[in-house]
Amino acid sequence: MTQMQEKILFVDDESNLLVAIKRQLRGEYTIDTALGPKEGLSFIKTKGPYAVVVSDLRMPHMDGIEFLRQVREMAPDTVRMMLSGNADMDSAVNAINCGSIFQFLLKPCNKTMLISALDQGIRQYRLIIAEKEILEKTLKGCIKVLTEVLGLVNPEAFGRSFRIK
Repeated sequence: MTQMQEKILFVDDESNLLVAIKRQLRGEYTIDTALGPKEGLSFIKTKGPYAVVVSDLRMPHMDGIEFLRQVREMAPDTVRMMLSGNADMDSAVNAINCGSIFQFLLKPCNKTMLISALDQGIRQYRLIIAEKEILEKTLKGCIKVLTEVLGLVNPEAFGRSFRIK
């Protein structure tokens, strides 16, 4: 039960559930709760980034599948999970395929299972971020090496391009 610095967002249309989750996970994670998908999208814009976003499936005005699809567009590095009490097979498959869901959890979800899922989600988020950093550093390193090679092969062109830059 380690203290995590990454933030987690829970989105549901039942305020009692959000209060219960926040109380259950107090001291484990940094958690925000949003009452419905509209507030959830607003939180992502204003309070993000979030390592993990956990959404209910059935909510008024926008279901969890559409909500998580929009989360994927706004914050592609964020790990998305579904926590639902209404889980038929079609809904689960649709959620996984359309929202790129990392995990699909069923309500009621015990604390141990929820913590395990959140820990896995945070690990996945850290892997995504680390991979991006490695790729960025590799690209910068390649550009630097190519620039140095250009300077050795054709110093005159390198000098001109350096002055133009």
